[in-house]
Amino acid sequence: MKRRKVPFRLKKWLFKHQELQQPVFLFVPSVPVLKSVVSVLKKETFRAEGVYADDPDRNEKVNRFRESKLEVLVTTTILERGVTVKKAQVGVLGAESAVFTESALVQMAGRAGRHPEHTDGDVCFFHYGRTKSMNAARRHIQNMNKMSKKEMLID
Repeated sequence: MKRRKVPFRLKKWLFKHQELQQPVFLFVPSVPVLKSVVSVLKKETFRAEGVYADDPDRNEKVNRFRESKLEVLVTTTILERGVTVKKAQVGVLGAESAVFTESALVQMAGRAGRHPEHTDGDVCFFHYGRTKSMNAARRHIQNMNKMSKKEMLID
């Protein structure tokens, strides 16, 4: 982002979900990164906004995202819990950042596939080198998915 460009892999991933008309939560490690990312995404023609803890328009932006008026909602960790959006996909930019603990990454990933009619979702960590937290979160999510599948077979 220092070059004011969306990393190629992120851009490709976002365009894929734009084509499929699937909204994307894009988590970032800080407010300055959030503001930069939103600016760059808007130049790339994405309907994007950013929300963070002290954002006075936070509720309005989240509602616009829920209503499919936004394609990408860039956010800090404030939305890692409690928000359900139909067909939502999850990206974490800068996933190597220390603010993204295992539990935070698991909670963020939990925003994907939450809707009863759309239980699958894409979760992608965009990073410069894997961390213990990312690896642990991946194992945690895989184990929870296995347990969920077993429970579905039992029911």
